[in-house]
Amino acid sequence: MPETQTLPMPAAEAALVITGGEIVERAGRRRADITVVDGQIAAVNPPGVTVDGEARLIDASGCVVVSGFVDLFARLGEPGNEEAETVATASAAAVRGGFTAVMAQPDTEPPLDRLGQLAELRRNAAHARGHIIPAATITAERAGCRLSPMAELADAGVRWFTDVGPPDDVGLLRRALQYAGPLDAVVSVRPATAHLAGAAAMAEGAVSARMGLAGEPAASEELAAAVVIGVARLTGGRLHLDRISAARTVELVRAAKAEGLDVSVSVAAEHLLFIDAHADGYDTLMRAEPPYRTAADRDALIAGVNDRTIDAIVSGHSPVPPQAKDLPFDEAPPGIASLETCAALTLGHPEIGLEAALDALSWRPAELAGAAHLGGGLIEPGQPANLVVLDLDRTWTLAERGSVSMARNTPHRGRSMSAMVTATVVAGHLVVANGQPCEPAVMFAARSAGAGL
Repeated sequence: MPETQTLPMPAAEAALVITGGEIVERAGRRRADITVVDGQIAAVNPPGVTVDGEARLIDASGCVVVSGFVDLFARLGEPGNEEAETVATASAAAVRGGFTAVMAQPDTEPPLDRLGQLAELRRNAAHARGHIIPAATITAERAGCRLSPMAELADAGVRWFTDVGPPDDVGLLRRALQYAGPLDAVVSVRPATAHLAGAAAMAEGAVSARMGLAGEPAASEELAAAVVIGVARLTGGRLHLDRISAARTVELVRAAKAEGLDVSVSVAAEHLLFIDAHADGYDTLMRAEPPYRTAADRDALIAGVNDRTIDAIVSGHSPVPPQAKDLPFDEAPPGIASLETCAALTLGHPEIGLEAALDALSWRPAELAGAAHLGGGLIEPGQPANLVVLDLDRTWTLAERGSVSMARNTPHRGRSMSAMVTATVVAGHLVVANGQPCEPAVMFAARSAGAGL
């Protein structure tokens, strides 16, 4: 047993100490205890070092401790969809799932395309359990006709621009990428070709034919991806391909990165699990955006995560009111409530290694969003304390634990998960303990002037 040491602390400060865990970072693994004081990591010491003074202990024995996850795609409900979700309930679900920071998508009603809407998001996020990163629309009113005031929004802290869908005008996308360069901003698009995608409810193939439904061919995504990568090549701008689903798209991104283009890409966790055949029972909970494709596509996405071609795994959290899913398959809106299950699905995936999973959930998305101070950062003294404790051998189901999200549109309610977030620390505050949200001792508004609110 290591010799016990005592670290002096100011008597007025109470510490939070995570003991007995194994820290996992890009640089490797180490066993150490983490002391958090006043929102920051105060010390990282060998096991057995104790704190002299009042402290709250988190027993991480048998668990790993990592920097908080960062989600690059989550719809938070308000304004416009409060019937399904609010920022408060979505953020509670996010921290329970290990996300210390989530990027709020701007396809709200009205969309976030101006400073007034950014201010409203900040007001709504005042009591959020975790950090909220704002994204703004590429075009005014998300109408695809003219650019939003990107410079003004960037001056106010926005670094991510997306219309949350395919680009209607490639020329306008070119201008957006040109504008974004000097702003150190990312332009994000979901690659799809409108005249091929149409109003398809699922992927085109043998399964859609058997179900008698119109399908979206993989070529819809592949052609659009090739075009927008070409625009990124032309402009030198930072392009993000959002929630890809096709094998050929992975190849296109791999080639673009080898060429040196500033292109990143994300995938939703469900696309690493499901294929189109899982939807052949007409269950509207299996209608996704983009649609699930073939086993070959899924295998290519998994390989892309493992070899780091795919930068980020996102929740794609899209809350839908219950009655909206009580429609025929081709009429029900796509989308899954997934903030509580995304990380567990990824960490428990039998074909994805731990480091690859953490790279895609934490380290790389934090870099892309410029948000390493909100999650995904180094676990070192002086760094902000946004941390997650993971039990990689603890099974659970959403039905047993109950959901804290208002949304119920999930196919995972009875699914056995093999990894659990047991504790989450946001800005030094314990917001999840023993796998359940808890009220921090002091409610906080940890909103920095940079990427976070």
